[in-house]
Amino acid sequence: MEIQRVSPIKFKTKPVEIESRDGWEVALYYGKGTGPLLIDLSHCRKWDLQDSNLSRFRPFGISIPDKPGQCVFNNGILVNRMNRTQCYIWELAANKLRPPRSVSYTDITDGHALLAVTGPSALEIMERVTNLDLGAPSLSPPCLLQGPVFHIPCQVVLLSRSSTGATILFSFSRGYGQSVADALLHSGRDLGLTPGGESELKL
Repeated sequence: MEIQRVSPIKFKTKPVEIESRDGWEVALYYGKGTGPLLIDLSHCRKWDLQDSNLSRFRPFGISIPDKPGQCVFNNGILVNRMNRTQCYIWELAANKLRPPRSVSYTDITDGHALLAVTGPSALEIMERVTNLDLGAPSLSPPCLLQGPVFHIPCQVVLLSRSSTGATILFSFSRGYGQSVADALLHSGRDLGLTPGGESELKL
C-alpha cells in the first residue's frame, strides 16, 4: 500500500487539474489567471547534503557551486550552496530520478514546505514580507539568500528575474506552511496574487 502524504498547505480554491504522485495529491492547474501566482511545491523531493568536502559530490551529475549563495539549476534540479559544508537539493521537475544513496544526504521532503511566488509583481509582493533585497542589481539569478520571511527562517532562491516578473522559491519548516501561505495571499491580494499549480510554474 502506498503511503499517503499530505502537504502542510491547503488553499481554499480548488484546482481544476490534479495528479497523484508518490502518495501526494499534486495540484497542477488552477486556471485563475496569468499571475502573480503562489504555488505549493512542498511535494517536490528535497535533500540536505552535508560533508566536510562537498567538492567530492555531484548530486544527479551536477557540480556543487563553490561559494555560499550560489545555485545551479539543471534539468529541473536546483542545487543551493548553503555554507562551507552544506547544500540543499530541490527536485522541481518530476524526473523520477533515483534518490542519492550516500549517508551524507538526508531526505527533508516531509519536514520542509516549499513555496513559489511567480509572475508580475512577484518582487513587490516579497518586499512586503521580507527584508531580503531580491531586487538588488548585484544579484545574479539563480542565487540563494538566507533570512526571514514573516520572521520565519527561510532559504530563499531568486530563480529568475526580468522586466516582466520574477520567480522566487523559499523553503521553511512545514509547521509554518499554512500560516505563511495564508499571510502571503493576504499580502498580495491587491496585486492579484492567487493560488497556482505546478504546471503553471515556468522553469
